[in-house]
Amino acid sequence: MDNLITRVTRAAESTEDPKGMSRLDKTKRWEEAIQEREQAKDRDGAGERRNRLRHAGAEDPREKRGALGAGRPGGRGRSRDEGGEDEKDCAWNPSKNGWHYCKVYVWLLAYLKPYGWHMALFIVCGLLISLSQMSVFRVIQHIIDEVVMAGNTGEFKFIVLGLTLILAIMFGAMAANNLLSRLIREKASRDLQFDCIRQLRRLSFSYYESHAVGETLSLLNSDVQAVQGIYQRHFPNLINNGLLLLVALGFVLHMNAPLTLATLPCFFLYYMVGPYLTKKTSYWGKVARDRRTDWNRKIYESISGITEMRAYRSESWDLMRFGQKHDSYNESQRKQFIFRGLRALARQLSSFAGMLVMFVFGAYLNRIGSLSVGEFVAFTMYYQMLNRQSTQLVSIFMDQSLLLHQGEKLKQFMELHPEVKEAERPSALPRISGNLRFDSVRFGYGARDVLRDFSLEIRAGERVALVGTSGNGKSTILKLIARFYDPAEGEIRLDGVPLKDLPFSQLRDAIGIVFQETYLFGATVRDNIRFGNPEATDEQIVEAAKAACAHEFIMALPSGYDTQVGERGVKLSGGQRQRIAIARMFIKDPRIVLLDEATSALDNVSERDVLKALERLMQGRTTVTVAHRLSTVRNYDRIVVVRDGRVAEEGAYRELMERGGWLYELEGERIANA
Repeated sequence: MDNLITRVTRAAESTEDPKGMSRLDKTKRWEEAIQEREQAKDRDGAGERRNRLRHAGAEDPREKRGALGAGRPGGRGRSRDEGGEDEKDCAWNPSKNGWHYCKVYVWLLAYLKPYGWHMALFIVCGLLISLSQMSVFRVIQHIIDEVVMAGNTGEFKFIVLGLTLILAIMFGAMAANNLLSRLIREKASRDLQFDCIRQLRRLSFSYYESHAVGETLSLLNSDVQAVQGIYQRHFPNLINNGLLLLVALGFVLHMNAPLTLATLPCFFLYYMVGPYLTKKTSYWGKVARDRRTDWNRKIYESISGITEMRAYRSESWDLMRFGQKHDSYNESQRKQFIFRGLRALARQLSSFAGMLVMFVFGAYLNRIGSLSVGEFVAFTMYYQMLNRQSTQLVSIFMDQSLLLHQGEKLKQFMELHPEVKEAERPSALPRISGNLRFDSVRFGYGARDVLRDFSLEIRAGERVALVGTSGNGKSTILKLIARFYDPAEGEIRLDGVPLKDLPFSQLRDAIGIVFQETYLFGATVRDNIRFGNPEATDEQIVEAAKAACAHEFIMALPSGYDTQVGERGVKLSGGQRQRIAIARMFIKDPRIVLLDEATSALDNVSERDVLKALERLMQGRTTVTVAHRLSTVRNYDRIVVVRDGRVAEEGAYRELMERGGWLYELEGERIANA
């Protein structure tokens, strides 16, 4: 892969290769090779992923998304920008265009249910607005026929008074309608956003391992924000415009039914080509949204991989890929706008045809005395109102149909079920001592089992180290203890109670984890330590930092405990980040401490400081450590050698070395490779 990137970089720096192939063509060819390799890996891993999810009793969300996953970060299938896309693969399934998307729409509107009274008042206000606006046209008709044409000026002051009352009612209803609309849309949008965040918190670790970060960010940023437009614009406008259209239609039918029936067929001329144009607009709108997701993913990759890009001098290659994603997105946007413009043109032509019929037939009715001048003027206003509202309704339906594609992804996301669930009636322990027991545990990722018939007992307060070669399940054991996953077979008990029967709150409060790479938030040192216990005082934070051997270097920082550590703690060294993580553990005060190669990435000086802090942390606590450096765990109470997913041997360091077993071989390999 490195050689491939190097070749791509060199090609990007030259305009043509020796054979005359252009830089763009050569890059595209390498792009296709990369994509073919990734697709082959996807196909090889698809069965393994399905087996793992099926084994855990879950459904593969990527299979559930089907064609909608294609071209999305973490999705399967051909991406939208590979060229030659088949409309049958990309277009909406005809069976879904009706009832399926209606269910998605109903699901989205369910967020309005808690605000039913507000919605009822909103509809009443919309009805008052519609009646008031239509009444204004009838008043104008009365002024023309009775005052201007008939010369009855005595009624003018009463007409003006009535018109003033109508306008007062209309403006008051508009104010209330706008207030209720803003209240409803803001609350519904808030509820949807919070539900998505809560769902993200409920999902198991398997979701994060099988979905790219860019996909989740696109879901929460682009998809949620787009769907919120239904509450903020489309649905309120649908109600208001729909009421106005129905009221206007009732008025024109009551005013002159023959003229109304003569002009209405012109509205349906649009539907001779409208459905086709709508389908094409929907299709390219969907493709544009999928390609935008790809583009967002490329932006994320470009920012995240900036170090590698510069190390391999691949800026030009990355810029080329970025440009291809952007051009692909722009192309789909352009086609969407073309078909949308053609649809608007067809609507305007049908409207002009209706106006032509209205003027010709209206003049004839006026000549035979069936239509007065005032009625004709009022009818013209009603016709313009009907035309405008019907056009807006079509646009609203069109925009909502595009949003329902994203709404479907949100609905599928919200319907995902976590693989690890809290018991319906959890049994909390009165006090946690820290005794752990594995009984014939089996667990694996995909078809390959990582742990097989794994049995182990760890006594309360004991320090146990897990050693062995990579890929034998040592880190998996820590994840099972923290219940990030559940075993496929067997059981894990804490103080005699199965982990699955304990409440998440008690289990997670009792466990503290220090990972190999500590995640620090882009906040102050004080806030990062307080993360272990949000209710901790400043004095407790300082004591925890002293216990973690971190107080001295923190005080040497520019602002001490108020120093900003940067994103992921980039302003601190690896050892400093680990000591802040240990300070978190001190302030959390867990009964069980899990250390996942906490010192493997540190230099000797930093490792010595971190080990000193860990010694204080482990006192009186059950400690399970995954270690590659045997020198860091020689003083542990027990060392467990994990091999082929089972306990190969266990005992104290000196005992195992004298036995000359697996630990002896591991130590010999380490010395030989030193």
